[in-house]
This record gives sequence, C-alpha cells and structure tokens, in this order.
Amino acid sequence: MATAELPLEDKASLADEAGSRPKRAGPELERSQQAALAAMAGVASYLDADEDIPGFFGRLCSILAEQTRARRVAFWRLGPRGTLALQPACFGFENSSPVHQMRFSLGAQEEGALERVIFGADTGLLKGTSPDLDGIWRAAGLRGVKTSIAAPWRAGERRIGLVAAYDGPPRGFTAGDVWVLQLAGMAAGMMWQYKEAEDELARTAERLEEAMATRRHLLNNIAAGGDEARRRFASALHDDSLQLLTGAELQLERLRTEATGSAHESQLDELNVTLRRVEDSLRRLLTNVSPEPLNLPTDLGEAIGERLESMRVRAGIETHHDSRLPRGIPDAIQAIVMKNVAEALTNVEKHAHATRVSVVAEKSDGGVRVEIKDDGTGFVIAESLRVPGHIGLVALRERAQLAGGWCRIESDPGTGTAIEFWVPLTL
Repeated sequence: MATAELPLEDKASLADEAGSRPKRAGPELERSQQAALAAMAGVASYLDADEDIPGFFGRLCSILAEQTRARRVAFWRLGPRGTLALQPACFGFENSSPVHQMRFSLGAQEEGALERVIFGADTGLLKGTSPDLDGIWRAAGLRGVKTSIAAPWRAGERRIGLVAAYDGPPRGFTAGDVWVLQLAGMAAGMMWQYKEAEDELARTAERLEEAMATRRHLLNNIAAGGDEARRRFASALHDDSLQLLTGAELQLERLRTEATGSAHESQLDELNVTLRRVEDSLRRLLTNVSPEPLNLPTDLGEAIGERLESMRVRAGIETHHDSRLPRGIPDAIQAIVMKNVAEALTNVEKHAHATRVSVVAEKSDGGVRVEIKDDGTGFVIAESLRVPGHIGLVALRERAQLAGGWCRIESDPGTGTAIEFWVPLTL
C-alpha cells in the first residue's frame, strides 16, 4: 500500500518539535517530582507534629494547591452508605461556599466520573481538565469551576475517597499534577490507616484501664467481703466458743480440787489436758482467720520465714526458705502474698502428710513470684475441687488472678505438690 510523503518543510517542523520535547518535558518532570516530594514531606510530617486531623488536611491541601498551582484543593471522604462528603479543612473555599453542604451518592463503580476516579483511578484528563468532573461540580453548585482534576484517596485496596484540585494555571492541569494528587492520595491513605490504628490502640488501652479498675474494685470488694465474714466468725469464736471453753476449764479446775486423792483425779487431769489442747487449736484458728492487717516484723521475707518456723515447731515438718525479696513492697501486695503462702502451707500441714516443704520468693518481671513445694502424698489436679480440704487452692488461684497475676499448681499422687504464683507490685 502506498504511503503519503510529507513535504520537506513538514518533516523539518516535526523534527524541530521532536527535538524540543525533551527540553520542555525535562523542567515539567522535575517540577512534578519536586511537587510530589513536597506532598510526601507534608504527609510524613504528621507523624512528628502534634497536630489534629483537620489541621493536617488543611496544611496538606495548602501544599497541594501550591504544587499544582490550583486555587482550591479538597479531600472528599466516602461514607459507610456510599455517600461522598467533604473532609473538614479544605483549602481555598470560603466558609459560605455551598461545597461544605454537598453530598454525592455514588452508584456502581463504572457509573459516573466520581466512581471511576475512586474505584478505577480514571482521572479523565483532557486538555488540562476533567470535563466530566467539571460538570458534576457545576451541577452541584460550584458554578465558578473552570478546570478540575481528581485522584483516588485510598489505603491499599481500601477506598477512602478522592482528592480534587480546582482551577489550575491558565493552560490547565498536567499529567504531572494528576500524578502528584495520586501520590498524595496514597500517602494520606496510609496516614489515615495509621491514625485509625492509633485511635483503636488508644480505645483498647482505655478499655484495658477500665477493666483493670473494675478488677481492682472487684478484688477490694471480695477482700472486704471475706474480711467481714472472717471478722464475724472470729468474733463468734472469741466471744462464744472460747469463753464457754474457759468457763468449762474453771469448772473442771474446781472439780479437780475437790477430787484430789480420789479415783477420778487422773481422769480429770486427762480431761484438763484435752480441753487445753482444744483451746490451743481454737486460738490458732482464731489467729489464722483474723482479718486484721498483717504486722510484718521487718519485711515480707521474714514474715514468710516466721510462718514456716511456726509450722516446723507445730507439725514437725522440715522447712527450707529462700527469699530474695526487696524491701518496700506495698502492704496490699504483701497481704496477698502472705495469704497465698499461708493458704498453701495450711494445705501442706493438714492434707499433704509431708516431711519437707520449701518456699522460694523473689522479685520477678515487675512482681513477686513465690514457689512452694512439698514431698507429700500429692493429689489429682482435675479432682481437686471435689477433694475435701482443697477448696483453699481454688481461693489461692483466684486471689492471684484477681490481683492481675497467675497461679500454677502441679501435683500427682505420690509425687508431692508444687504451687507457683506471681502477682504484680501494683494492683
């Protein structure tokens, strides 16, 4: 097929134009790159600046207006029901402008110019503007719009909205200007996602603090309720049972005096010994259930040592104590630790049939860790709730957990028992 030959003057003209393109494209490309860098710097500065979201978008719109030589720039956010509305703090629009009340209900992804920008990244640039977008803005009430361009505002695959520039330079917007908006839209999308994650983290921290406050309140209520119950029991034990027992001992003493030299004297002596043992047992019980604050001799380590020594003397169980606790542990934490230690040692004394018990206490991970081991008969953990006398282990575990810590119990028949718990230094 024959081809038409261009005149020599037309060839020369095309050659001159082709030769001049790099000279014109070079400065334009450099300007676009500088504009993009300025936009990126504006987005990145949000991470270092103490600035709210409207202030950030107002500043970013101002930067984009300067770099694209537009009179006005705005971000439009896509709402949950597919409605596009203006993001606060745009640039170049008066407070009385109708743009602030505009809402655009979007349809299918390819239905209109707004949808094509947001979902398809189709800017529709033609001769320095996007004619379809111009028509939408004018129909909505922005009658002074001469040229406009837009690019998607998104974070990855998530579509947040679009960024638009209005009324560019006399020759209209360029593809470089669209590119700057595209980069700014992607960077602003990542910033928006970061802000949402930051806000969600703050809400999570707030909910966690509320949960911790509720836990502290619950712990205090449980402790107060338990103390009140123990106080009533201790009062009844002291004012009733022990008083009656004292009266019985006095009566027995008179009978022993009268029975001196009789056949019943030895029996009354044995009864007197039995009553005194009962009294000693009840007084130890009174000491154990007393809700009064602990009077620690010097520190928590010494208090644990005294409790072990008391058990050794009373039950004949060999004890080992290794305490590496610092001084100055808060009283509330000392009380929780001592209650748990006392609970564990009481179980050893009553049920374990142990010959040796060891207690290791140390500061660990911002709290107090205690390990109690015995060489007793042990038990099946899964059946511990149904074993008489082991309800104290449940209270021990719950007391540590309510304080914000943890508790582990290991045991098997014939292998002894190991109890380890940790509580933080602050409730």
